[in-house]
Amino acid sequence: MNFGMPYQGSKNKLAKDIIEQMPPAEHFYDLFGGGGAISHCAVLSGKYKYVHYNEINPLVVKGFEMAINGEFNNENRWISREEFYQLKDTDPYVAICFSFGNNLVDYLYGKDIEPIKKALYYSRVFSDDSLIEEQGRLVTLERLKRLRQLQSLDNVKRLRQLQITNISYDEIPLQSNSVIYCDIPYKNTKKYCHNEFDYDKFYEWCKGKKNLFVSEYSMPPEFIEVWSKKHKSFMSATKVADSVEKLFTLKE
Repeated sequence: MNFGMPYQGSKNKLAKDIIEQMPPAEHFYDLFGGGGAISHCAVLSGKYKYVHYNEINPLVVKGFEMAINGEFNNENRWISREEFYQLKDTDPYVAICFSFGNNLVDYLYGKDIEPIKKALYYSRVFSDDSLIEEQGRLVTLERLKRLRQLQSLDNVKRLRQLQITNISYDEIPLQSNSVIYCDIPYKNTKKYCHNEFDYDKFYEWCKGKKNLFVSEYSMPPEFIEVWSKKHKSFMSATKVADSVEKLFTLKE
């Protein structure tokens, strides 16, 4: 089963494993929600009465809300390179389905293959074979299917009960009897959407918090690794690398 929508660094394939490591509680906070895979899985797990999804990027939040509300059900636009750079900062469909690696920044296709992909798209979506030149993999359609899946789930009413916010992680008022999950930008890796992240500020903020879990490759000494799993990381449409996902919590 897929969780959430396509997004750079998505925990879709690892969501069930991660949620299994978490204790039950009244509240679950997904403070760096991204594509919503962890929030989605947390809702379906039944372990939490309230699930809070937070993401600082307003475009991603807008896309997540649109997906839940079924606003992509009739979406089928082909987006050209020119249109992408015109619309990517305001249109979630454009940014999510037509960005390379779901990074919301760069166009999905190179200039040399864009006409081929357009021809295939028109053939599959509009039954128009006039542009067909050769066969290929339609990444855009796979992503659109993921967006629509959020609306088609039997328990969509539960997803609509998510408490969604669009502020900085340290501005969220945390309730007692909570589990806090932080999927921060991984240190020494490519920044998401070119945003800088203050790691020292985050480590300081973590101090004293109970039931706090952080996904990262490594953490400072005051944290302890509680789970890890080797998996395939898709670096691009053609390159796959082995990666070890880790989960940390504060030492008692």
